[in-house]
Amino acid sequence: MRRTAVVAVVAVVLAAGCTQGIDAGLAAPDAPPAPAPDAHTMDAVDRLMIREAANVGAFTRVNRAPYASTVGMFNIDVYVSQAARTYRRIHPETTGSGVTMPVGTLIVRQVLDAQGQVTKVTLMAKQAVGYDATLGDWWFGVTDPGGVPLDDGSGPEVGRMTACHGCHIPRAQDDFLFGVPQADQ
Repeated sequence: MRRTAVVAVVAVVLAAGCTQGIDAGLAAPDAPPAPAPDAHTMDAVDRLMIREAANVGAFTRVNRAPYASTVGMFNIDVYVSQAARTYRRIHPETTGSGVTMPVGTLIVRQVLDAQGQVTKVTLMAKQAVGYDATLGDWWFGVTDPGGVPLDDGSGPEVGRMTACHGCHIPRAQDDFLFGVPQADQ
């Protein structure tokens, strides 16, 4: 995403009245903090991240071609909204990159079927310090190809999704990210 688009994202969040998430550092110092959403409620940050992910064409594609996921039997395409050069330093085959993605980064991972059609989209968005300290302040979302959050039976799959922690916690030295295999960049 270009810098002007990032500024537009922040402006939309501010207009929505959010005091958590990517605009937390811009909130008035005396403003009371908004209640922290759990993983099964939709708030303005959730809606914004999903809406921005639909504009994946403005993001940087990190992989050359769809590649096999390390967590399942499917192919994926990965797009990053900003700091793609930094993100490319993270690889699933190694750990310890020391990378920390900037607040506001949105990572869109399209899951593809055997015919190359998108079957679902997984999202990660770097939030302000304090959003979820157990996982590097990352927001998560899982949607259908049209951007509608999937429901795991207890609500929409958005927010602090503890189901994602098991895979991502071992990647703490890589800002809890897997990146794209070096050979596929």
